[in-house]
Amino acid sequence: MGHATEAWERLSGMFEKDDVSGVPALYAADALYLEPYNPPHRGNLLIMAYLKDWLGGKEDVAVDAKRVIEAEDGDSLAVEWTVSYTAAGRRWSDLPRASFFAFGEDGRIEYHRDYT
Repeated sequence: MGHATEAWERLSGMFEKDDVSGVPALYAADALYLEPYNPPHRGNLLIMAYLKDWLGGKEDVAVDAKRVIEAEDGDSLAVEWTVSYTAAGRRWSDLPRASFFAFGEDGRIEYHRDYT
């Protein structure tokens, strides 16, 4: 397992623990996060705020990585995954997602794009 895959495991672990306080250490200060239906999120602190908001109202979050593809040089990563959680008294199960990451020389995420 390479550095990029370890970064994914740290991020998905944050989702499951409902604690995104480690995002600033994982993302570059000027990182860009893109996902459907929302404007771009620029900067690790804004990304952390968005992810905290996204997790709000969700309980018992479970992330299951179906396929993880890391570039040989460790500079990019693609992950096909599902997320399950309880919200508003209902269980939402195995919602499909795909994420693409690019990493800087310091090993932090510079670019993150999600698809639903």
